[in-house]
Amino acid sequence: MNFLAHLHLADCCQSDMAGNLLADFVRGDPYTQHVKPVADGIKLHRFVDGYIDAMPEVKACRYLFSDNTRRVSGIALDIVWDHFLAVHWQDFHPYSLEHFVQYAESIVRQYQSNLPERYVLMSARMWQQQWLIQYREKTSVERVLMRMAARRPKLHQLALCSEQIDDNYDELERVFHIVYPQVITATKQHRLTQR
Repeated sequence: MNFLAHLHLADCCQSDMAGNLLADFVRGDPYTQHVKPVADGIKLHRFVDGYIDAMPEVKACRYLFSDNTRRVSGIALDIVWDHFLAVHWQDFHPYSLEHFVQYAESIVRQYQSNLPERYVLMSARMWQQQWLIQYREKTSVERVLMRMAARRPKLHQLALCSEQIDDNYDELERVFHIVYPQVITATKQHRLTQR
């Protein structure tokens, strides 16, 4: 799952949105770096990442990618899942995507403590350029993957994933509808253990 899904899942189970968005930028024990609600959000994000990566349906999707891109296929799938969530947003949330993104931004911006510079720069661009709303467009998947490949040379194979996503688009969409409701349920159950 990528930014949109993590914010949506946080909203589904009343977890801290800033923590769920911040998680990829925090190393080590979040409870020594952030207040408990934010740290709980970071831990929830980590749970979601581990849960979805272990799902048999998601593991099978990785084999839709070629040998030379399979190493980065998990990252590519995270972007694809956000795309399908944006496309099918009304199936999962009562408010419009635009309304939700405005709401999420207003909540996330309230937390300004101990933020890594990379996160500050990323989040500023994300809100300004409306990445989460753009996820609805199929072309945004390729744009995001190309941007990530250019920014991080170790992930250069991401630039090659778009064609494989296009070739398997219908199958990936089918799997999303199986996987995402399970992720919501698991996230809600996990959240109950944090309280």
